[in-house]
Amino acid sequence: MQLPKPLQNILFFAAAVLAGWVSAFAQSPVSFFPCMFVGLSALYWLWSQTNGMKGAWGVGFFFALGYFVTGLWWIGNALLVEGNEFKWVWPISVIGLPTLLALFTGTYLSIAHKAADPKTLKGFLAFCFFLTFSEWSRGHAFTGFPWNLYGYVWADHLPMAQATHYIGAYGLTFVSVLWCAMAGFLILSKDALKIKTGLAALVVATMALTYIGGDYRLDHTPQTFNKDVGIVVAQPNIPQNMKWDPVAVQENFLKITSLSKDAFFADPKPKSIVIVWPETAISPAIYNKPENMDRIRAILSSYDSETFLATGVLRRYANEDNETVFSNSMILLNERLSSIDVYDKYHLVPYGEFVPFQKYIPLKPVVAFKGFQPGIGVETIKHPALPSFSPLICYEVIFPDEVVKRGNDAPLWMVNVTNDGWYGKSAGPYQHFAQTRLRAIEEGIPIVRAANTGISAVVDPLGRVVDKAEIFEEAAITTYLPEPISQRSSYIRYLFQILMPLVALILMTRIALRLRA
Repeated sequence: MQLPKPLQNILFFAAAVLAGWVSAFAQSPVSFFPCMFVGLSALYWLWSQTNGMKGAWGVGFFFALGYFVTGLWWIGNALLVEGNEFKWVWPISVIGLPTLLALFTGTYLSIAHKAADPKTLKGFLAFCFFLTFSEWSRGHAFTGFPWNLYGYVWADHLPMAQATHYIGAYGLTFVSVLWCAMAGFLILSKDALKIKTGLAALVVATMALTYIGGDYRLDHTPQTFNKDVGIVVAQPNIPQNMKWDPVAVQENFLKITSLSKDAFFADPKPKSIVIVWPETAISPAIYNKPENMDRIRAILSSYDSETFLATGVLRRYANEDNETVFSNSMILLNERLSSIDVYDKYHLVPYGEFVPFQKYIPLKPVVAFKGFQPGIGVETIKHPALPSFSPLICYEVIFPDEVVKRGNDAPLWMVNVTNDGWYGKSAGPYQHFAQTRLRAIEEGIPIVRAANTGISAVVDPLGRVVDKAEIFEEAAITTYLPEPISQRSSYIRYLFQILMPLVALILMTRIALRLRA
């Protein structure tokens, strides 16, 4: 018995949602990468069965909807924190953001469908390219949100993840789509057997070489440390509903100061020590009390080495128009509490830290005032007693090739301060940390991460964890600063960033001209 056409369509697109749901389990914290092979091969099969751009758009959209709702549902947890007046927005955040992201996938898979016959090698390559370009687009459009790129399935599989250093996150996404969707293509392909066999052999060979090369890199790159620089990371594990409680603010501050004292370093003693505190660890309620500044000064002075504090700060100041404004910042202080440098977060979270087009949208952001003033962009903090470093606040660390300056201002390590307490015991903090490790591999320099709670860690330039504090753990990490790798230039990944939009423009222009004709 044949089902009615409307019911067939419902089941068809439900299968696309299911394929997206399966694919999401390839990402952290499950990290079962075979799920992406199943999901993308199913997506390719479904996409190839559609008769036109409209059907291809639907398959891409519903696949992405299943993928993003499953992988990003935890974002809504930020709205459920006790005392948050925006709880009513929860359904919009859980469904709304995945819907917006799914528009990219649907749009570019509909274009790919018109580029070539889906059952030919050209059609398969068009699918892989445009699916990757949809990831590039959502990572750059508006403020960008490159979370859970398909290539990130390898984040917890370090030998495979080493490829990020050479081809970047988008290059790894392209080859991952090629690998994972291949089975779907081989089942449907109308090409000659030798073409299908050659493609299968190429995929198996490139996967094997990627693993062998990555494993070799890990085995033959010893973990080395700059023992002139000691690192102390404090994770105070403050519940989010207590983070800004006026009654608890002072107690929270005393907790983080207690974690920062008496760190022990075996011989050799470091010449310099950097204590790292999480995002907004210091607020106006703290720095307006002289006795609190005295406590910080006492901690920094208690060490025999020259000691610095790199901390997240909620800055309140007057702008040029004498208006009171706020910035989500990181500041480097010396033992005299002189400010060596201040960095203001520039990749602000839409609706969390600012409201786009606020003149026309009568909402205030989740931070409960007009929102943060954005910084000027990526910076490098320098001091003669320290290797230069790149400051990154919260999700700024997720943007490929946008975390460090280049040339003479290139840093030797990164500092990421964050607060994943908003999201509770969910996939969010694990995914955030997985992407942090990939930035270290990509740039070839270590990263020091301090979370209010989440996962605080020191990660070497190959993504290996030197030490870490788990989610909901009150802890202090004490270690030396890992050394960067000696050769860090990899221009192939920049080539992907430049060529991808250029090739997409050329292909879309050709398709548009063909449709017009």
